[in-house]
Amino acid sequence: MNTTSDSSNPKTRNAEDHLHDASCECHESHDEVISSTAAISNVEDKLVSSQIVFVDSSSELKQITEEQVQLSVWRQKKLPNFAKILSSASLDPASLPTFQALVTSLDAFERLTSFMCPPYPLRSKASNALNDEDMKEMIMEISELVKVFANISKSNFVHVKLEVITDDGCAFWHQDCVEVRMVRTYCGPCTELVPPENSKETLLNYEHDSIHSRSLSHGDVALFKGRGETLEDEELLDQPGIVHRSPRIEDGSGVCRLVLILDIPVEGWHY
Repeated sequence: MNTTSDSSNPKTRNAEDHLHDASCECHESHDEVISSTAAISNVEDKLVSSQIVFVDSSSELKQITEEQVQLSVWRQKKLPNFAKILSSASLDPASLPTFQALVTSLDAFERLTSFMCPPYPLRSKASNALNDEDMKEMIMEISELVKVFANISKSNFVHVKLEVITDDGCAFWHQDCVEVRMVRTYCGPCTELVPPENSKETLLNYEHDSIHSRSLSHGDVALFKGRGETLEDEELLDQPGIVHRSPRIEDGSGVCRLVLILDIPVEGWHY
């Protein structure tokens, strides 16, 4: 895939506008948080970077393994029905599905199904944002993403976390201390990031908003390259790894997020 910044290249022009368009899409239904993330909607701030690629299929996410690529995004052209339902800003957080476990490509579907879509006598009445058909569609998508992530990361096991978030989460700009991480936001405002060329200045001002910030959308499946280490010395600020943060959520706003995160399990983690 050609990722140069030549404005005559149609793919490049498309990539430049991807994150701005997504930002508008993601925040239109969450007016209550726009004021704290106003920098994201700066029309003039186009994203141009050969280190961020947009792909047309989940299998192409493997471009994250290329040395220069720090973020690979599969933007779904059409949202599945379950994702359309979950993208509503009016959903009760208690009605949203959650899951956390260490799985493999072979048992992911079964593990997800037994927990998220058990027989009726065992099912919580609170988790009713999705009916059975839509829940199974969601389980199928997550299972497929586990397979994609396992194949790209070459990991036999994948840590799956489907989590409801009602606060700022990781509200400061940072790089993940992992090799690679998959992120998919189903509900609420989406993960914010800055182009790699703005990484150092953003990390030096990690508590503040950035005029370079962009946002992913509900249709995005993103593979983030991390820094792969935990040191935070200033001389290491030039390390690769996409700089990002959780969107700001005001206390008492009622805004929540439903986020899927896939990780390579690391010794010492508590699952």
